[in-house]
Amino acid sequence: MSNLLILPLLLPAVCALALVFIRTQSRLSRIFSIGTMAVSTIISLLLLVYVMYNKPIALDFGGWKAPFGIQFVGDSLSLLMVTTSSFVVTLIMAYGFGRAEKRAIRYYLPSFILFLTVGVIGSFLTADLFNVYVMFEVMLLASFVLITLGQSVEQLRAAIIYVVLNILGSWLLLLGIGLLYKLTGTLNFALVAQRIGEMDNQSSIVIVSMVFLIAFGAKAALVLFMWLPKAYAVLNTELAALFASLMTKVGAYALIRFFTLIFDEHDGITHPLLVFLSCITMLIGAFGVLAYKDIKKIAAYQVILSIGFIILGLGSNTYAGVNGAIFYLANDMVVKTLLFFLIGSLVYVTGYRQYRHLHGLAKQEPFFGVAFVIMILAIGGVPPFSGFPGKVFIFKGAIENGNYLGLALMIITSLIAMFSLFRIFFVMYLGNEKKGEEKIFKAIPVYRKSLIAILVGTVLAMGIIAPLIFKVTDNATHLNMDDGRYEKAVNPHLKKEAK
Repeated sequence: MSNLLILPLLLPAVCALALVFIRTQSRLSRIFSIGTMAVSTIISLLLLVYVMYNKPIALDFGGWKAPFGIQFVGDSLSLLMVTTSSFVVTLIMAYGFGRAEKRAIRYYLPSFILFLTVGVIGSFLTADLFNVYVMFEVMLLASFVLITLGQSVEQLRAAIIYVVLNILGSWLLLLGIGLLYKLTGTLNFALVAQRIGEMDNQSSIVIVSMVFLIAFGAKAALVLFMWLPKAYAVLNTELAALFASLMTKVGAYALIRFFTLIFDEHDGITHPLLVFLSCITMLIGAFGVLAYKDIKKIAAYQVILSIGFIILGLGSNTYAGVNGAIFYLANDMVVKTLLFFLIGSLVYVTGYRQYRHLHGLAKQEPFFGVAFVIMILAIGGVPPFSGFPGKVFIFKGAIENGNYLGLALMIITSLIAMFSLFRIFFVMYLGNEKKGEEKIFKAIPVYRKSLIAILVGTVLAMGIIAPLIFKVTDNATHLNMDDGRYEKAVNPHLKKEAK
């Protein structure tokens, strides 16, 4: 079973290379890429089910046991993230590039999307510090190409900020890895966590943890958000959905993994700081969604807002808060894909990014109304939609830890997030046309409506089957937060050696 763990990473990597040779056959390339990601999603889901009924899967490359060799670990947290990301990438590949299909093929964009996916999945599966850096770089190099290649001057300007901040974040990450290796003498997650718990020089660990917090925070857009709105606003629909569903979520995943498993000894310092940063991030997101009339920038600030919610749950350092953060992280991958599909479709059918130009759309596309309202209610955390269960547990965690300010901000900013999107909805469907004005909208392809419908169904399903998903997130929470449980489950031989 452990050998199957490499397939969710290997399949998109092989497909990305194969697309280079068959790129002139667009139909075959499209079928191959969608099929590959669909198979990867199914395999990831089966591995997740296996792990839930058994124990985490550890894959030691070359037969070298940890901590000497490269190790991948499939536990409930990593495989939940892999399954969700593979699912959304499948839909993004199916969404396609529309009129830009020929240009996308010419610039190898499908291959770069899959290479980015390889980096994301590798970041979820790797169980050693250096390979976190390697996988982040694979992901970032692909994203640098996607954000700049063959696009507008506006996008190139936005890309400068994106590239500079991510390079600085990568440098800090490498610095943190070096410092942590110097302190512990190992790169393996399980052994690092074990040795940190046995160390007397705890002040050094606090300093190193701050380096990792800044590095991962920059990638998650935690306060350091400057690159995100401009970059997302000028990306094509499918690329904006890709970035919104994956890029910041990898940073959030890393913060959850590191600050529950490794840097959990000084929760009186690091976790209150996480709560403070989450509150600032929520305020930034709230001001952003209110300040702009550009629907793409409103959607970009919705991404920032959701990161604040996730980190608030992590910062509470309670089982309920972290459980809710993991659930909301998986949910947000799906919801933000739906958000950018809808926003991109609105821009496509109307030709405008300002929501004041959207009035009259109800007469032609009532389908958008249903999908848009469901998406708004999911983002707002209204039951029974998928945003509700995660927020309830984050609320509970904030109350248990006394984070009443964070709780109040989360409630207020959730309402602001809903208001900003309902404002678009009301203009679309209730806005009055000027006298004598006749709006002509483009028709959106049926297959794209079908993809939106799949995401709407998923959002509804995640809310309905939340108790089943919580079994996964609860397992992930206890595995990472219970002292010694991860080490014992993944690398029991290391525990024996320590004794």
